[in-house]
Formats: sequence, C-alpha cells, structure tokens
Amino acid sequence: MNTVVAENQIEQKIFLTFRRKIYSESRRYVDNFYYMLTEIFSGKLSFTKDLTILPTMITDDEGKILCEGIVAYAPGLPEYIQLCFFESLPGADEAVKELIMFAEQTGRGKGCERLVIGLYGHVNYGLGFLSSHYEECNSFSSPGNPKYYNDVFRTLELEEIKLNSYFTHSLDDRLLRYERVIKKLSKEYEFRFFDRKHFKEEAKIYTDLNNACFPDHRYYYNRPYEDDEEMLKELFLFMGEDSLIYAFHDGKPVGFILWYPDYNELAKPGEIFGTKHYFKNRLMKKKIKTAKVMEYGVLEEYRGVGLPLALIAKAYDAVKSRGLCRVETSWILDENEDSNSFCRIFCDEEYKEYVVYEKPL
Repeated sequence: MNTVVAENQIEQKIFLTFRRKIYSESRRYVDNFYYMLTEIFSGKLSFTKDLTILPTMITDDEGKILCEGIVAYAPGLPEYIQLCFFESLPGADEAVKELIMFAEQTGRGKGCERLVIGLYGHVNYGLGFLSSHYEECNSFSSPGNPKYYNDVFRTLELEEIKLNSYFTHSLDDRLLRYERVIKKLSKEYEFRFFDRKHFKEEAKIYTDLNNACFPDHRYYYNRPYEDDEEMLKELFLFMGEDSLIYAFHDGKPVGFILWYPDYNELAKPGEIFGTKHYFKNRLMKKKIKTAKVMEYGVLEEYRGVGLPLALIAKAYDAVKSRGLCRVETSWILDENEDSNSFCRIFCDEEYKEYVVYEKPL
C-alpha cells in the first residue's frame, strides 16, 4: 500500500472523485461537504488559512484508492490532530490502519497529545460519524456513512465519544403549559431576527456569543469574525433572517438560537448538495417538512432564568410560519447533560446516534 498526499489539483480531483464514487454508488446519503472541500483545496476559505491540511489517500500497488481523509491541525485546538472527511471502500481495514498511522505520525510532529477522528476542523462545521439509522438519508449538515466505517474503527480499540439527536414529529401545543413563563421572558428580554442589512455587525454578535457561550465545550475553540461571516454567508443563500434569533437584555446580546429547514429534502440520496438545490428552493418552492435546530447558546449568567425555553418558543413560531411541521435537532454530546435534559422534555424521542473516535498519541 501507498500513502499519497494530494498536493496538486490533479491529485485533489482524484481525492474528490473517490468521495463522489462512495456517495453516488450508495445512493443513500446527500453529500453536504463536497463543495466545501473544493473551496478548501482552492484556498478560498478564511477558515482554512491557519489550518494545516493534508488530503491523504491510501492506495494499493496499482494506484486504486482504498480509503482517504484529510489530516488537519488547528492551532486553536493544539492538543488534537484531526482525521476528517474520511471515506473508505468496504474491507479496507489495513488501509484504514495505514491512514490512522499517518495521522498519528503527523500529530506527533506537531506536538499533539491526541488523535480525533470525525471532527471537521471546527465543531461549527461538523462532528461525528452516523452510528444508527443507516438506511435513512441524512439531514442537512449531518453526517451520513455506512455501518462498516464504524465496524473497522471499533476493531482498533479507539475511545468513543457518543452523541445523539432528537426528533419531534409534530409542532403541537406542548409549549402552552409554559405560556406564562414565556410571556414574562418576552417582556424582560428583546428577541429579534438576524438583520441582513447590517450583516457584518450581526455576524459579529453570533461570533461573540459562540465564543462566550462555549469555552468549555469539547472541541470548541474561539472563532475569528471572518470565519463565521464566511459560514453565515453560505447559509443565508438558503435560510431566512428568522433562522437566527438573538436574545437581548438591556441592549446586550445574551443568547441565540440557529435553525433552518432541512434542505436535504430538496435533494436525492447520492447527490451532491449545491447550486441546483438553491434554485429548486428559490424557484420551485418545493415543500420542506422538517426544521433542523442546529444550536442554541445562552451566556452563563443568564442560564437560570429559562431563556432556552423562550428561544425555542420563538424558533417554533418561525418554523410554523414557514409551514414546517416537524423538528430534528443537531447532534448533542452525551456529556452535555443540560441540553439532553432540555431535549428530553420538549422532543418526542431520541433519534440518530453519532460517534467520534479518539486515541492518545
């Protein structure tokens, strides 16, 4: 076997072609990251300017790719070397071991303490491998992968970090019992949508809240304004201003919630999500049924007053106004007891399971 780092456009195109083959032949999941990878390779993303990126392919002696992934080092998360954007043929266990060994070697050279498999550079871009519901299409921005990915990782005695999502089948009147609390909070706090007319200033609010709300979150590290502005510009090609809701107290931003329709409902399993789905969303007005609640955050000093309840109520109002009728959450770490407790109260069921793999170096 051979280890090939895709250092030029021809090799990077081969890397992307292998990924495309995996998704198109399985016809099960929508690829939400293909175009992000093309931008990573082109050097256009502000997000990657400080990252060390090594797109790595393990091939057999005839040059056939067996597995691939990007080995990434983020100075903001110096204890970890990352293996992300992993894809593999079935039965390529030895090649996967070679890829992991290459990532470990790179990490030791950077002075890293641990390897993490399944972190996409930063948690705001993605985390984890699908670990249940393999027959269902993935929702927008969530991973989709065959079961054999986990099967091979679990032969290597890696540490498993568990995550899961939640699902609500219908937006009924379950929040009515908290109506008095919500009304009280609506008087004490101001809630408003993102204002695209003042994009830079509004994006800075999002970044500042993320950095202040999640300093102790596993894998999170502070984001510069440019990175979130870049990410939000991409999201706002599809989502509306009501998808990012801020909470203010005496003019100070103290919390937020980010949601959007599940745009993967516009795509067919096996497709690359991209431009044609933008036009399908804008012109054809295809009916999307599911909302995806991606994240919410509240400053620590405001967490005991029920703000998450008020934020989810405002988000549900926006979801209903769009005609969506059900809700899926993004992944939540098992160790995040507050968010899991909140979701168990307000959602119908625990849904998909995900897993991240770690290994000390």
